[in-house]
Amino acid sequence: MQVVSLVAANVRRLRERAGLSLRELATRAAISTSTLSTIESGGGNPGVETLVSISSALGVPFSELVMAHEPDVHVQRANEGPVVEAASAPFTSRLLLAASGRSVTEVYEATMEPPEIYRAESHTVGATESVIVVAGGMRVGPTGAEVEIGPGDRATFAADQPHTYQALARGTRMVLVMSYR
Repeated sequence: MQVVSLVAANVRRLRERAGLSLRELATRAAISTSTLSTIESGGGNPGVETLVSISSALGVPFSELVMAHEPDVHVQRANEGPVVEAASAPFTSRLLLAASGRSVTEVYEATMEPPEIYRAESHTVGATESVIVVAGGMRVGPTGAEVEIGPGDRATFAADQPHTYQALARGTRMVLVMSYR
């Protein structure tokens, strides 16, 4: 792709992502609306100074305007991801997603077979769990306050205290979302 076409596509994509009109971005970048329109349509040959002004107005590095943009898509196939098995019950979990920032969120696919009970220890203060049953049924929650949930049901509870999992049907599958503050 030519640099001019690449710049045109990137400026438009970034402007739209920022929720700005042509006029708003042009004003912020201190350029005319017609100049910005020409750049976005792939016309002209904008100078470095103009592109620096646009990148500053968008709050992005200069390279975002001149480099090819690849969609940020991450695929994890059904048989991929670390699998952990519990020693005390037929309970397995496979990490589906982990995200961090001010808090950390982990998403697992888990399976369990009856009748054993998996007793989980307390996690860090402020941790929560959400269990979403995909197939089968579960009795889950803080020890002494467990609830029964079925396919499509979700139970969310404080996980900074002991809690339990018990499958109520063979082939029980769930999605487990762990959130840490």
